[in-house]
Amino acid sequence: MKFPSLAPLFAFIRAHVMAIVVIFLTVALLLLAVFGIKYYQYRKSGGYALTRLSTAISQSNREELARRVDFNTLTGTLAKSTAEMFPFFKQGPDQIRDLKNLFQMNLLKAFTEQKTAERGKAAQKEEDPEKMLQSELRLLPPDFLAQLASTLRARRADDDSILLSFSIKHPQLNETFPLILRMDDGPDGWVIHDLLNAGEVTKQFREALLTRLTAQHDALIRKNAATNKRMDGILALQSCTASAGMLSDGKTLVLVAHVLARNIGNVSVNNLNLDAAFSGPDGATLLRRFLNTASPIAPGEDFEQRWNIELDGQSPQAQRILEAGSLTCSARWQTLGLSSAEVLHLVDVPDIMKNCDKPGHDHPLNFCLSPIFQK
Repeated sequence: MKFPSLAPLFAFIRAHVMAIVVIFLTVALLLLAVFGIKYYQYRKSGGYALTRLSTAISQSNREELARRVDFNTLTGTLAKSTAEMFPFFKQGPDQIRDLKNLFQMNLLKAFTEQKTAERGKAAQKEEDPEKMLQSELRLLPPDFLAQLASTLRARRADDDSILLSFSIKHPQLNETFPLILRMDDGPDGWVIHDLLNAGEVTKQFREALLTRLTAQHDALIRKNAATNKRMDGILALQSCTASAGMLSDGKTLVLVAHVLARNIGNVSVNNLNLDAAFSGPDGATLLRRFLNTASPIAPGEDFEQRWNIELDGQSPQAQRILEAGSLTCSARWQTLGLSSAEVLHLVDVPDIMKNCDKPGHDHPLNFCLSPIFQK
């Protein structure tokens, strides 16, 4: 079988080599131009911006995040919502600026910590609910960036806007916060400018914070009750009586508190502090004092102590005590120092709602929020 001769083809190529090269280069340039235009359009598209944003979050790339997120406007929106929900926190002419700075500092800390989602989840599993409740509250969870990266969802709002949604689980608050942000196409490309549900997020945070503080309050009440029961099981308070009278100088009132107790436990008490309240026949408290002494009390021993409390006899308080006549003493142990080096102590339980939810208090919302922003 004979194959057709290729000589004519080679002859044609040699005769038109320049034209063929020009055609080939033209086609190649056209293809490169088409792909170049498409690549340029892709680089300018919202899809590319989302990819870059997701990568920047995963890698904690602050430079890229600064290009994709308008943190100044974003934290400004959040600061305004916070000021509305917590009007007494950082109150003053610079309130919004101070709140913006606090939010930016906390975000910067989250970026620099570079914690992974796996480490964050492991840390959460190690904490039981009671320890989690008593731990120092952070504004942002330790795996904040990892949660941003893993929960990112996007949908097109219009030709120039994309809505981004995230779900952030805060283990200490036992709450999941939905975040809805808008990314707009502008002169600087696709940039996140706004947290659309800032008001809802700050309201949800406020409710979760009060729930946590109430739970902490209740936990302290339970702890005090258990401690008080232990102290009564060691040093049983038998009686507390009181009487008051003026000294011969006519200027000084002396209130004498007489306390009897017995060590019914199996450990010695080295020192103690007694919380005593003195009231009149109508039950109104006239005086409260913490009475302490360093007096070793071995198991089985009785304890007897008199405390003399001196007051200005002309003071309104002293006058009310004198007018009351008979006094009633109500007492409980505040602190017991044991020979085992253990110290049993009733902690002060703050009024959560008074400190956090009512304007006009000496330490209103600062009491609740300042520790968080300092972490």
